[in-house]
Amino acid sequence: MSETQPAADNPTRSYIAEAVASGGRNIPLEVNPALAGLSALLVESDESELVIRFTAPHSATQGNGVVGGGTLANMLDLSMAMGVLSRLQPGYTCATVSLTINMQSAGHQGHFVAVAGVDRVGRQIAFAHAKLFDADRSRLIASGTSSLVVMPVRA
Repeated sequence: MSETQPAADNPTRSYIAEAVASGGRNIPLEVNPALAGLSALLVESDESELVIRFTAPHSATQGNGVVGGGTLANMLDLSMAMGVLSRLQPGYTCATVSLTINMQSAGHQGHFVAVAGVDRVGRQIAFAHAKLFDADRSRLIASGTSSLVVMPVRA
């Protein structure tokens, strides 16, 4: 892999990095099935945080009408991974190695807003945090932290 042209790249990394670098707003994140399945939308971003809107489908609700914790955790995990990916150089990717989620309140079917930040990107491990709010950001639904391994993309 040369320094100017990597042998391979993660298409999600290149997409989110370009979206963040351009300062784009309201950009659909349909670059992979996990993001598309939650109708992810990059609302806004800057050097310190990403704001991503997710939509929980009816299939994610439990019998009591609330969205399952696994779906909420997935939203947080995806938002933290997008934050780290946006900071990586071409030819690198990341994968979650540790995920801690704290549920704060019940969430109902519909839109959620994640605010994610990156604490540090090292040579091998990155650290991120995120909060998940209801649609109007008036109620904290869950928060999380993650450690992600940073690695070259395999061709």
